[in-house]
Amino acid sequence: MKILNKQILCKAGTKINEDVANMNEYGAWVLDGATGLNGENIVDGESDAKWFVTWWDTYLSNNIYKDENLQKIIEKGIKLIKEEFFNRAKDQNLSKIDFPSSSIVVIKWEKSCLEYFSLGDVLLMLQNEDKIQMIIDHNITKLDHKVFKAMEHLMEKEKKNMIEAKEDVMDLIVSNRLLKNTENGYWILGFNETAAKNGLYGTIKLGNNTKVFIASDGFTALADKYNYLNISEFIPEIEKTGVDKLYHILRDIEEKDSEGQLFPRFKKTMMPQPFISHLKITVSEREVEIFV
Repeated sequence: MKILNKQILCKAGTKINEDVANMNEYGAWVLDGATGLNGENIVDGESDAKWFVTWWDTYLSNNIYKDENLQKIIEKGIKLIKEEFFNRAKDQNLSKIDFPSSSIVVIKWEKSCLEYFSLGDVLLMLQNEDKIQMIIDHNITKLDHKVFKAMEHLMEKEKKNMIEAKEDVMDLIVSNRLLKNTENGYWILGFNETAAKNGLYGTIKLGNNTKVFIASDGFTALADKYNYLNISEFIPEIEKTGVDKLYHILRDIEEKDSEGQLFPRFKKTMMPQPFISHLKITVSEREVEIFV
């Protein structure tokens, strides 16, 4: 595999970036991390989520090349990070809402195929000629939507601000978080090896002109939350406008609605994780463009 062209945009929306995107000659990945709801850091003074995604970034960098499928690589990683986390946490009495976690998409290219693995609400989009395929688990989005509707009601009827509304629906947020890695809830990258068997996994044959787009919900909010464009237009819009300009358009939307009156959300900016990269690679004589 040969990288022919590559553009990278990486800006943190908060002081601590709890998200990672990276790539090497074997594949690429995006992690959208979350710290436990207790607001305390158990194993890292700065941020448990930052520790979590940094660990996974290093692990994938060192293991994605192996002759194993992505499900097996992820499963082994979960076992290792769980052991390290609980060794660091020692004998603290912890519940599921205390644990860091992350949505993830990993892709691995080999010959004429693209292997993928996904947990959570990071979007993987592939365009083969004019055909677009989107791979994402909507279960988290559905749960979040219920929270946003409840917040919207409080903000409209009781004139609460965004922070007050979030505090008032915290019981619902906690209830949703307890559904993490359960059959009736949603699957996410955490400390449950079973999640590796319940992620979205498969291989896709690459065409002569395949384009791949990977982005967290902070960036896809341009389409599915702020209605700036249709989600199927992301790849041509990036090619036409560029990721840097789209980033500033997103920021402008959020700054104009800084109190979340038009678009209720968990924080003023939904985008602490933007790592957007563009590269063109050659795989078995096929050119493939990747937007991560």
